[in-house]
Amino acid sequence: MIFAAAENLLRGEITATPRPRTCVLLGASGCALAGLALGASSGEWRLAVYAAIKVPLLIVLTAALCMPSFYVVNTVLGLRDDFALACRGLLAAQATLGVMLGALAPMLIFLSLGTNDPYAVTLLDALQFGAATWAAQQVLARHYRPLILHNPRHRLALRGWLVLFAFTGMQLAWVLRPFRGTEGFGVQFLRAEAFQQNAYIVLLEHFARLWR
Repeated sequence: MIFAAAENLLRGEITATPRPRTCVLLGASGCALAGLALGASSGEWRLAVYAAIKVPLLIVLTAALCMPSFYVVNTVLGLRDDFALACRGLLAAQATLGVMLGALAPMLIFLSLGTNDPYAVTLLDALQFGAATWAAQQVLARHYRPLILHNPRHRLALRGWLVLFAFTGMQLAWVLRPFRGTEGFGVQFLRAEAFQQNAYIVLLEHFARLWR
């Protein structure tokens, strides 16, 4: 039954979208599996448990931080009456993100075994999260299609959500690290300098090191 629900979710058919509780279960389970794979790649069981907690936490907190702004944007644009339907689409998208991350968990382990460069591993992880995000946006677009036909201003609200979610999620992911083990660091839930660096600057530095 759970596989049928996941299939309906990934198809993005609005009338067949699983109930909210099922969406939450699917999304959280997939995120936890991805986190388990990330943490287990280090060989530390505690880090695997920590990461299995933190990946679902990342998605939930990012959505929670973005939701007040999204509500305001919808209200200002005169879309308040459609807010419940918009949230249903967002929930389906987040569940899809989790399912895709769970499906990519074996690849997370395989790729981490194929390289010893920590900067390359970081970028590979980002690419796989990006692929899962792309799948989630396909489902979200299907849910938003009738809303946009009803009122084109939903397109603007959707774009605002995507930008806000990506911007917030990337920085929050940096705060919640480590998801993988790093040589020279003990097993810990959060790094001591978690709130002292900017994720975007660090990512640019990673790209720069790879091209040297």
